[in-house]
Amino acid sequence: MPVIHPSLFLVMKRFPDQKDALRQLYRTSETFQSICQNYQKCAEALQYWTASEDENAHERQKEYAELLQELELEIMNSLEDSA
Repeated sequence: MPVIHPSLFLVMKRFPDQKDALRQLYRTSETFQSICQNYQKCAEALQYWTASEDENAHERQKEYAELLQELELEIMNSLEDSA
């Protein structure tokens, strides 16, 4: 059984109904691979800032939450374009 890249795994958790399409897109598109990697980095940063007690944590959390939503839109657009 092939190992799923962590960034793709995270995207598949977010879009469980699209697993097959996500796997195919990840295999065939370097651009989509970059989107998935950015999604993973953003999710990790959001988790970090959510747990942080830094005085700027709330603002950083808000920024990363917005960025995560933008990346989710990019993922959905990529899925639509590949269909």
